[in-house]
Amino acid sequence: MKTILLILHIIDKVNKWVGRVIPYLVLPMLFVSMYEIISRYVFNSPTLWAGQIISIIFIALVVPGGGYILMKDGHVRMDVFYGSWSKRRKAITDTATFIIFFCFAVLLSWKTAEMAWTSVSIGESSWAAFHGPIYPKKIALALGTFLLLLQGIAQFVRNILFITGAKDGTGSTK
Repeated sequence: MKTILLILHIIDKVNKWVGRVIPYLVLPMLFVSMYEIISRYVFNSPTLWAGQIISIIFIALVVPGGGYILMKDGHVRMDVFYGSWSKRRKAITDTATFIIFFCFAVLLSWKTAEMAWTSVSIGESSWAAFHGPIYPKKIALALGTFLLLLQGIAQFVRNILFITGAKDGTGSTK
């Protein structure tokens, strides 16, 4: 039991760290955006690279945060019903719907990892004028989906522990 709880703690800690670090990517995205706007509208000299850099930063900003949002219980639900349910009923519902999440997350993790591996191995670059690398986007997608999968498994295990009475359900980081 201690090993399981330690693994859950590590998954939470990784997602918490990612959730605290990635918001700082807003700053470089802001600076690149400002540079592009000034170059384009003040000096009438748009860049070839800014759009792709912004796209890479945006994906790295949004996708890896999925596990953190799941840990904080921030994903959208039918709160009209779910919000008024007891903790036990929520845990049972989340456990019952886990198989759908799991199939989706495993398939998504597998395919994004495959895409990232291929992209890195061939040094994939954009077809646009800038010809910048595409693999950072695909690595961020693979990492983000994997973190989401891990956090989903952690939430599932917590729900099972709560439903079976092995744990009181307060082990969540909410």
